[in-house]
Amino acid sequence: MRYIAVLLLLMFTSHLAVAQTSNSEETNDIDEILDEFFVVDTVAVLQAYDDLKSGFLYASISYDDQAYFSGRDFDIDQYGLTPSLTYLNSMSIYLFAGGSYYSALDPAWDMFVLGAGRFWSIGKQKKWNISAGYTHSFIDDNNEELNKHRLSSSVSLKEQPFQLSIAGGLLFGADPSYYLSASASFDVSIAQINNIELTFEPSFYMLFSQQSIVEQVSFFRSVESTVFDRINSQLELPLVFDNDRVDLTLSYTLNFPNNIFADEDLSSSGFFSLSLGWLISL
Repeated sequence: MRYIAVLLLLMFTSHLAVAQTSNSEETNDIDEILDEFFVVDTVAVLQAYDDLKSGFLYASISYDDQAYFSGRDFDIDQYGLTPSLTYLNSMSIYLFAGGSYYSALDPAWDMFVLGAGRFWSIGKQKKWNISAGYTHSFIDDNNEELNKHRLSSSVSLKEQPFQLSIAGGLLFGADPSYYLSASASFDVSIAQINNIELTFEPSFYMLFSQQSIVEQVSFFRSVESTVFDRINSQLELPLVFDNDRVDLTLSYTLNFPNNIFADEDLSSSGFFSLSLGWLISL
């Protein structure tokens, strides 16, 4: 159940990264960065649906003690809150909505997202799953250069306790770009007290996207080139308390960003996050 929250939270923070960096020449190209959102954990969502034998609502909120966007904080010291709401019906069609609050922004509530999609499972054991979806971001209407529309798809394989996922898609609305991500995770049960289970669920994630780079080859001349490269890698180390209806997750995440631009000098970073989720059967 906890992965549904992670899916939505990562989506919202990555959209806001675009809003924050659009005024910087160096970081305008961050608009094309592949979002963590597109590591869609289709297996976890479908398993929750199978357990309930009906549709459900999932409400969540997450707190990050330091906001990073694809491993970059852009020298802004701020915390973030991300509420979300997801609905999945009996046909595996989902709808979601949410927003992001960041303490250093003005206004702090700078972005709202709506989306829809569908999941499919393959085979009797449902080890393979695919998804397709669309999201629209409501950011700053005066910012015409941002890609506010996204079409995405993912494929995942679950072999308990491991899972592998690949996701990709297209961002459009201004200057179209594409992205690709890959993730690997596993879960280990640590303790069970009555109906509350404590699990450790580490995951590793890599993010690739199309980037435009401008190089100054002489005083009067510059050359623009397009590359497809790794933007960031993440190692997430979460402890999850779950009683099938309510889950509480305490996590530490390490970023390993790649220096895409010539004047970038990025190093590894980390942050703590706390999230709370509530599953409501319908």
